[in-house]
Amino acid sequence: MALLKRKAFIVSTVLLGLFAVGYIDVISGIEIRVFPLYFLPLMYGAWHVGKVETIVYALLATCLWVLAQAISGNIYSHSYIWAINFITQGSAFLLVSLLVSRLRKGLINERELSRTDTLTGLPNRLSFQNHAGILLSFCTRKKLPVSLAFIDLDNFKQVNDGFGHHEGDRILIKAAEILAANFRSSDLLARLGGDEFVIFLPDTKDDVANSVLEIVRLKLNQTPELLAHSVTASIGLVSYDIAPMELKDMIKHADELMYVAKAEGKNRVYTQQITEA
Repeated sequence: MALLKRKAFIVSTVLLGLFAVGYIDVISGIEIRVFPLYFLPLMYGAWHVGKVETIVYALLATCLWVLAQAISGNIYSHSYIWAINFITQGSAFLLVSLLVSRLRKGLINERELSRTDTLTGLPNRLSFQNHAGILLSFCTRKKLPVSLAFIDLDNFKQVNDGFGHHEGDRILIKAAEILAANFRSSDLLARLGGDEFVIFLPDTKDDVANSVLEIVRLKLNQTPELLAHSVTASIGLVSYDIAPMELKDMIKHADELMYVAKAEGKNRVYTQQITEA
């Protein structure tokens, strides 16, 4: 409903703006050039709507401009000049509108890239810190349990050294697919860099989190791409009965537990429950 209201507001604003400029164009006469004003509602519309609507608005602006010229008594030496002016003015309206639309799309893509790991498509470190921080604040206020897992792929360096980064990238992509497919939509999964992943599980106690991560660890073990290179996962899991205040402390604690898992033989989940935040 809110989306429909926003759409209706945008459409109304663009149409009102175009017709208002058209009216100004009529009453100002042919000696005053007000056609640049058409670009204001056109650019606003192009910023907020899709490509098809942008083209429609540009065409409407061109028709209004020609109509205003005719009503104002503009006369050309040959009738075909009307068609030429329609095409040239319409092209200007359309070109600027499409450029604005393309600019907005580029900015959106750039924003997404800045928050997404380009290799795996998972959120990156910055995105994780922002979103996990919000989730943690909510859990802290509600005094909910939370869990956080730090995952490091065992023997991954040997793959890069022995088979090249292309093969290493293939393993990272596959591992990310396995991880993404086995957590709830409410959980937050990210790639921190290299072969390190982190998962924030809101409102999740240690037993549930441990069970899920054991399942994920086993699935990683059974994945042919990883199995071929003896790549497994060491996982450090920290769980709090009541959510703590600082995300960085959770990450640091889970990272330390991951190293304990590696020290004890790799390919395991090492869990610690903290009863007080």
